[in-house]
Amino acid sequence: MSNYVITGANSEIGRALAQFLLAKNHEVLLVSRSAKSVADSTVKWIDGVDLTKECDLLRLREYIRKCFSTPFTLIHSVGDFWAHKSVTNTSFDEVVSQIQSHYVTLFGVVKAVVPIMQAVGGGRIIAFSCNSVRYNYPDMAAFTSSKAAVECLIKCVANEQSKYNITANAFALPSIKTNNVLETKPEAFHKNYPTLSELSETVEQTIENLSPLVNGNVISLFKYSDSFYHKGYYERNIIWEANQDERVGGLL
Repeated sequence: MSNYVITGANSEIGRALAQFLLAKNHEVLLVSRSAKSVADSTVKWIDGVDLTKECDLLRLREYIRKCFSTPFTLIHSVGDFWAHKSVTNTSFDEVVSQIQSHYVTLFGVVKAVVPIMQAVGGGRIIAFSCNSVRYNYPDMAAFTSSKAAVECLIKCVANEQSKYNITANAFALPSIKTNNVLETKPEAFHKNYPTLSELSETVEQTIENLSPLVNGNVISLFKYSDSFYHKGYYERNIIWEANQDERVGGLL
């Protein structure tokens, strides 16, 4: 049995991970900004935590300190959903929100938990990136550049904290079969998307088997797709006019 802290516990991915890890009898602490979404009083949960505010981060640090006296894994599952918008059609507020929700929250929670990990003899930090960082899709600049910052931060933390037996790695995700994705992308592509249960199982198995030498990596997850691997970007995507200003792509 291992110890886990999951931020973004009310997100679709956060909920799926929590359910899977609890079913495997791991010790899990759930963290969310919104209210606790389960009635089970045995589930450890701290809500009302805004990871962009120092006072909330300090409160979270003290809560984790009371929960765990041995190494634990942080899984950061926080961030705004992407949107297909060009740079010129992305508002400044949207850019700020993407950067804050993906990058600033990760920096904040890492800053909060690293002193505890150092004190208890180590730990693992896991963040989620996206394969859009590798492929640089058009009309996703705000989201993709925020995820690129996540990857860079993970690598910096890995180099800085390895002497304390703390590792940091990221999973670069493809489109996952969440409700948001299914509502946004063409049905023809859905068969190629990993499910939430597949993601949860893969993440748990990978973390549980990670050597301390596996550090500072971006681990890519994907299912094979003929359309993705044998066609170029504009060939494999269905582009249609969403409005006068934007084009929306059915990205894999």
